[in-house]
Amino acid sequence: MTVSLPTRSLLAGVGLATLASPALAQFVEPDGSNYPWVRGSTANSLYAQWERFTSPSGPNAPDVGSFVGGTLPPEALAFAAFDAAWQTSGSFITSGGNIYSFSGIVEPQVNIPGFGLGDGFDTTILVQFRTQGVEADYDNILLNGVIEPVEVTELFRDTIGGPFGGALVDFLVRFEVEGNATAYDVTFAAASSSLSLDRVAVDAFAFAVACDADLDGDGSLTVFDFLEFQNLFASGDLAADFNGDGSLDLFDFLAFQNAFDTGC
Repeated sequence: MTVSLPTRSLLAGVGLATLASPALAQFVEPDGSNYPWVRGSTANSLYAQWERFTSPSGPNAPDVGSFVGGTLPPEALAFAAFDAAWQTSGSFITSGGNIYSFSGIVEPQVNIPGFGLGDGFDTTILVQFRTQGVEADYDNILLNGVIEPVEVTELFRDTIGGPFGGALVDFLVRFEVEGNATAYDVTFAAASSSLSLDRVAVDAFAFAVACDADLDGDGSLTVFDFLEFQNLFASGDLAADFNGDGSLDLFDFLAFQNAFDTGC
Protein backbone atom coordinates (compact mmCIF):
# COMPACT_ATOMS: atom_id res chain seq x y z
CA MET A 1 0.00 0.00 0.00
CA THR A 2 1.41 3.39 -1.01
CA VAL A 3 0.83 6.09 1.58
CA SER A 4 1.82 9.68 0.84
CA LEU A 5 0.67 11.49 3.95
CA PRO A 6 2.75 13.80 6.13
CA THR A 7 2.99 13.48 9.88
CA ARG A 8 -0.45 14.02 11.33
CA SER A 9 -1.25 16.73 13.88
CA LEU A 10 -4.08 15.60 16.11
CA LEU A 11 -6.63 17.79 17.86
CA ALA A 12 -5.65 17.84 21.50
CA GLY A 13 -8.58 19.81 22.82
CA VAL A 14 -12.32 19.15 22.83
CA GLY A 15 -14.84 21.29 21.06
CA LEU A 16 -17.60 21.57 18.49
CA ALA A 17 -16.59 21.13 14.86
CA THR A 18 -17.36 24.51 13.37
CA LEU A 19 -13.58 24.45 12.86
CA ALA A 20 -11.86 25.73 9.71
CA SER A 21 -12.80 28.51 7.37
CA PRO A 22 -14.24 27.31 4.04
CA ALA A 23 -11.78 26.14 1.39
CA LEU A 24 -12.27 25.09 -2.18
CA ALA A 25 -12.75 21.36 -2.68
CA GLN A 26 -9.55 19.67 -3.75
CA PHE A 27 -11.22 16.44 -4.81
CA VAL A 28 -10.13 14.76 -8.04
CA GLU A 29 -12.66 14.28 -10.85
CA PRO A 30 -11.95 11.37 -13.23
CA ASP A 31 -11.77 12.88 -16.72
CA GLY A 32 -10.23 10.18 -18.91
CA SER A 33 -6.68 11.45 -18.49
CA ASN A 34 -6.07 11.14 -14.76
CA TYR A 35 -8.16 7.95 -14.59
CA PRO A 36 -9.41 5.86 -17.54
CA TRP A 37 -13.05 6.93 -17.36
CA VAL A 38 -15.05 10.16 -17.37
CA ARG A 39 -17.26 10.94 -14.40
CA GLY A 40 -20.91 11.13 -15.36
CA SER A 41 -20.67 9.59 -18.83
CA THR A 42 -18.64 6.37 -19.08
CA ALA A 43 -20.52 3.07 -19.15
CA ASN A 44 -20.12 0.84 -16.08
CA SER A 45 -19.05 3.79 -13.93
CA LEU A 46 -20.57 5.23 -10.76
CA TYR A 47 -20.37 8.55 -8.98
CA ALA A 48 -21.85 9.96 -5.76
CA GLN A 49 -21.00 12.91 -3.54
CA TRP A 50 -22.08 14.20 -0.14
CA GLU A 51 -21.54 17.66 1.36
CA ARG A 52 -24.22 17.98 4.05
CA PHE A 53 -25.26 15.03 6.18
CA THR A 54 -28.63 14.91 7.93
CA SER A 55 -28.23 11.87 10.20
CA PRO A 56 -25.13 10.37 11.84
CA SER A 57 -26.59 6.88 11.40
CA GLY A 58 -27.57 7.45 7.79
CA PRO A 59 -28.26 6.18 5.32
CA ASN A 60 -27.64 9.74 3.93
CA ALA A 61 -28.24 9.60 0.19
CA PRO A 62 -25.89 11.73 -1.97
CA ASP A 63 -26.84 15.41 -1.86
CA VAL A 64 -24.34 16.91 -4.32
CA GLY A 65 -24.97 14.50 -7.19
CA SER A 66 -24.85 10.92 -8.41
CA PHE A 67 -24.48 8.93 -11.63
CA VAL A 68 -25.00 5.28 -12.54
CA GLY A 69 -23.72 4.35 -15.98
CA GLY A 70 -25.43 1.01 -16.36
CA THR A 71 -28.06 -1.26 -14.85
CA LEU A 72 -27.74 -2.15 -11.18
CA PRO A 73 -29.11 -5.55 -10.15
CA PRO A 74 -31.92 -5.64 -7.57
CA GLU A 75 -29.57 -6.86 -4.83
CA ALA A 76 -27.15 -3.95 -5.24
CA LEU A 77 -26.66 -1.64 -2.28
CA ALA A 78 -27.81 1.97 -2.50
CA PHE A 79 -25.29 4.78 -2.08
CA ALA A 80 -25.05 5.75 1.58
CA ALA A 81 -22.60 7.49 3.92
CA PHE A 82 -22.81 7.49 7.72
CA ASP A 83 -21.02 6.85 11.02
CA ALA A 84 -21.04 3.08 11.50
CA ALA A 85 -20.23 3.56 15.21
CA TRP A 86 -22.75 6.31 15.93
CA GLN A 87 -24.29 4.46 18.89
CA THR A 88 -20.96 4.33 20.71
CA SER A 89 -19.24 7.37 19.23
CA GLY A 90 -21.96 9.78 20.30
CA SER A 91 -21.77 11.52 16.94
CA PHE A 92 -24.24 14.16 15.84
CA ILE A 93 -24.82 16.55 12.94
CA THR A 94 -23.20 19.99 13.25
CA SER A 95 -24.77 23.21 12.03
CA GLY A 96 -22.62 22.86 8.89
CA GLY A 97 -23.95 19.39 8.14
CA ASN A 98 -20.88 17.45 9.30
CA ILE A 99 -20.86 14.18 11.25
CA TYR A 100 -18.93 14.91 14.44
CA SER A 101 -18.20 13.56 17.90
CA PHE A 102 -16.25 15.34 20.63
CA SER A 103 -16.27 12.29 22.91
CA GLY A 104 -15.97 9.15 20.78
CA ILE A 105 -14.41 7.56 17.71
CA VAL A 106 -16.32 8.29 14.50
CA GLU A 107 -16.12 5.39 12.05
CA PRO A 108 -17.24 6.61 8.61
CA GLN A 109 -18.69 4.01 6.24
CA VAL A 110 -19.60 4.50 2.59
CA ASN A 111 -21.82 1.98 0.81
CA ILE A 112 -21.16 1.66 -2.92
CA PRO A 113 -23.31 -0.34 -5.35
CA GLY A 114 -21.86 -2.52 -8.09
CA PHE A 115 -23.12 -3.79 -11.41
CA GLY A 116 -22.60 -7.48 -10.58
CA LEU A 117 -20.68 -8.07 -13.82
CA GLY A 118 -18.63 -10.88 -12.30
CA ASP A 119 -15.23 -12.33 -13.10
CA GLY A 120 -14.95 -10.96 -16.62
CA PHE A 121 -14.44 -7.47 -15.16
CA ASP A 122 -12.17 -5.77 -12.66
CA THR A 123 -13.12 -2.71 -10.60
CA THR A 124 -11.41 0.52 -9.58
CA ILE A 125 -12.93 2.35 -6.61
CA LEU A 126 -11.96 5.89 -5.58
CA VAL A 127 -13.21 7.35 -2.31
CA GLN A 128 -12.32 10.91 -1.31
CA PHE A 129 -12.91 12.34 2.15
CA ARG A 130 -12.68 15.77 3.75
CA THR A 131 -12.17 15.69 7.50
CA GLN A 132 -11.64 18.49 10.01
CA GLY A 133 -10.06 18.47 13.45
CA VAL A 134 -8.66 15.05 14.29
CA GLU A 135 -7.62 13.06 11.22
CA ALA A 136 -8.39 9.56 10.04
CA ASP A 137 -6.39 6.50 10.98
CA TYR A 138 -4.90 6.20 7.48
CA ASP A 139 -3.41 2.77 8.14
CA ASN A 140 -6.80 1.15 8.66
CA ILE A 141 -8.89 2.12 5.63
CA LEU A 142 -10.52 -1.03 4.25
CA LEU A 143 -12.81 -2.19 1.47
CA ASN A 144 -15.33 -4.80 2.60
CA GLY A 145 -13.49 -5.01 5.91
CA VAL A 146 -10.41 -6.80 4.51
CA ILE A 147 -9.02 -5.22 1.31
CA GLU A 148 -6.37 -2.52 1.74
CA PRO A 149 -6.11 0.40 -0.70
CA VAL A 150 -3.34 0.47 -3.28
CA GLU A 151 -3.11 4.23 -2.83
CA VAL A 152 -3.72 6.74 -0.03
CA THR A 153 -2.91 10.28 -1.17
CA GLU A 154 -3.29 13.60 0.57
CA LEU A 155 -4.89 16.15 -1.77
CA PHE A 156 -5.07 19.24 0.43
CA ARG A 157 -4.17 20.36 3.95
CA ASP A 158 -4.97 23.50 5.89
CA THR A 159 -4.08 24.01 9.55
CA ILE A 160 -7.03 24.98 11.71
CA GLY A 161 -6.37 27.81 14.10
CA GLY A 162 -8.32 28.87 17.15
CA PRO A 163 -8.77 26.97 20.41
CA PHE A 164 -9.39 23.55 18.87
CA GLY A 165 -6.54 23.13 16.39
CA GLY A 166 -6.14 20.16 14.11
CA ALA A 167 -6.34 20.28 10.31
CA LEU A 168 -8.68 20.31 7.38
CA VAL A 169 -7.54 17.44 5.14
CA ASP A 170 -8.74 16.14 1.79
CA PHE A 171 -7.49 12.65 1.02
CA LEU A 172 -8.09 10.00 -1.63
CA VAL A 173 -8.01 6.23 -1.37
CA ARG A 174 -7.96 3.89 -4.37
CA PHE A 175 -8.82 0.21 -4.45
CA GLU A 176 -8.22 -2.21 -7.32
CA VAL A 177 -10.49 -5.24 -7.09
CA GLU A 178 -10.78 -8.40 -9.18
CA GLY A 179 -14.31 -8.96 -10.49
CA ASN A 180 -17.31 -6.70 -10.13
CA ALA A 181 -19.73 -7.38 -7.28
CA THR A 182 -23.16 -5.98 -6.44
CA ALA A 183 -22.04 -4.16 -3.29
CA TYR A 184 -18.97 -2.70 -1.61
CA ASP A 185 -18.32 -0.73 1.56
CA VAL A 186 -15.36 1.42 2.56
CA THR A 187 -14.62 2.03 6.24
CA PHE A 188 -12.09 3.82 8.37
CA ALA A 189 -11.93 5.23 11.89
CA ALA A 190 -10.90 8.51 13.45
CA ALA A 191 -7.48 8.46 15.08
CA SER A 192 -9.18 9.72 18.26
CA SER A 193 -12.25 11.69 19.30
CA SER A 194 -13.13 15.02 17.63
CA LEU A 195 -13.05 14.03 13.96
CA SER A 196 -15.55 15.94 11.82
CA LEU A 197 -16.57 14.24 8.55
CA ASP A 198 -17.18 17.11 6.13
CA ARG A 199 -17.42 15.72 2.58
CA VAL A 200 -17.28 12.41 0.73
CA ALA A 201 -17.06 11.57 -2.96
CA VAL A 202 -17.11 8.13 -4.59
CA ASP A 203 -16.20 7.05 -8.11
CA ALA A 204 -16.09 3.47 -9.36
CA PHE A 205 -15.43 1.91 -12.73
CA ALA A 206 -15.81 -1.69 -13.92
CA PHE A 207 -13.71 -2.61 -16.95
CA ALA A 208 -13.49 -5.78 -19.02
CA VAL A 209 -10.48 -7.99 -18.33
CA ALA A 210 -8.39 -8.91 -21.36
CA CYS A 211 -9.42 -12.38 -22.47
CA ASP A 212 -7.04 -14.51 -24.54
CA ALA A 213 -9.86 -16.74 -25.76
CA ASP A 214 -11.79 -13.78 -27.19
CA LEU A 215 -9.96 -14.11 -30.49
CA ASP A 216 -12.39 -12.05 -32.55
CA GLY A 217 -12.22 -9.21 -30.01
CA ASP A 218 -15.95 -8.64 -29.62
CA GLY A 219 -15.89 -8.79 -25.82
CA SER A 220 -17.72 -12.12 -25.57
CA LEU A 221 -16.94 -15.81 -26.05
CA THR A 222 -18.88 -17.42 -28.88
CA VAL A 223 -18.54 -20.02 -31.64
CA PHE A 224 -16.79 -17.35 -33.71
CA ASP A 225 -13.84 -17.51 -31.33
CA PHE A 226 -13.63 -21.28 -31.93
CA LEU A 227 -13.65 -20.64 -35.70
CA GLU A 228 -10.92 -18.01 -35.34
CA PHE A 229 -8.81 -20.42 -33.29
CA GLN A 230 -9.30 -23.07 -36.00
CA ASN A 231 -8.16 -20.64 -38.70
CA LEU A 232 -5.07 -19.59 -36.72
CA PHE A 233 -4.17 -23.20 -35.96
CA ALA A 234 -4.62 -24.31 -39.58
CA SER A 235 -2.43 -21.47 -40.87
CA GLY A 236 0.35 -22.19 -38.34
CA ASP A 237 -0.09 -18.83 -36.60
CA LEU A 238 1.48 -18.98 -33.13
CA ALA A 239 -1.39 -16.83 -31.83
CA ALA A 240 -2.99 -20.28 -31.47
CA ASP A 241 -0.15 -21.46 -29.20
CA PHE A 242 -2.29 -21.35 -26.08
CA ASN A 243 0.00 -23.48 -23.92
CA GLY A 244 3.03 -21.36 -24.81
CA ASP A 245 5.40 -24.14 -25.79
CA GLY A 246 6.29 -22.68 -29.18
CA SER A 247 4.48 -25.30 -31.25
CA LEU A 248 0.92 -26.07 -32.31
CA ASP A 249 -0.61 -29.34 -31.25
CA LEU A 250 -3.55 -30.91 -29.42
CA PHE A 251 -2.45 -29.34 -26.14
CA ASP A 252 -3.11 -25.86 -27.58
CA PHE A 253 -6.66 -26.85 -28.40
CA LEU A 254 -7.14 -28.15 -24.85
CA ALA A 255 -5.67 -24.94 -23.40
CA PHE A 256 -7.96 -22.80 -25.58
CA GLN A 257 -10.98 -24.90 -24.63
CA ASN A 258 -10.16 -24.51 -20.93
CA ALA A 259 -9.82 -20.70 -21.28
CA PHE A 260 -13.10 -20.58 -23.20
CA ASP A 261 -14.95 -22.76 -20.69
CA THR A 262 -13.71 -20.77 -17.68
CA GLY A 263 -14.40 -17.38 -19.29
CA CYS A 264 -10.65 -16.55 -19.41
